[in-house]
Amino acid sequence: MNFDNTGAITTDLTAAVQTKNQLGEAYGMGKYSPIGKEWNEQTASFCQYITGKTIDEVLGIAINQDTKPAEADLSSSVTISIGSFLELISQAK
Repeated sequence: MNFDNTGAITTDLTAAVQTKNQLGEAYGMGKYSPIGKEWNEQTASFCQYITGKTIDEVLGIAINQDTKPAEADLSSSVTISIGSFLELISQAK
């Protein structure tokens, strides 16, 4: 949401809000990512990585203190925090 210097909202409140996935490249994370990938690309890589794994295997993915992947094969394509994803997956168990 954007504001002017008086604190008035300048964002069109009737406009549809897009998700990070919908925004894709427009989200703008790729230029800050150490691997140059957007949020939607990283989540797609995460999904591909966990496809075919059991819930226990997914929940066993090593993460660091920031809940980012600590396994080299996953961290080469995913540098975002995956802790909230793992929490949701644990609820499916």
